[in-house]
Amino acid sequence: MNTLSSYSPQQQFSLTRYGRLKMLQRDVLPQLDASDFRVKLTLKALYSTYQDLQQLGLEDEARLLAAQDRNSQPQS
Repeated sequence: MNTLSSYSPQQQFSLTRYGRLKMLQRDVLPQLDASDFRVKLTLKALYSTYQDLQQLGLEDEARLLAAQDRNSQPQS
């Protein structure tokens, strides 16, 4: 993946937002009850941001971020 400064401001925003939402999904959502409205909102925001990345031509970067997130999760 390129450094963040090599992307346009809109691309930077979307990549940063997606990374933060993936972090929330990994670290915060498991602590919440599945019926909590924040779970649904976070998952919808993740999906929306992923679609934004696709439209910006950054689908490969989104997949890398998702793969990094899966690899950094603790094994149960």
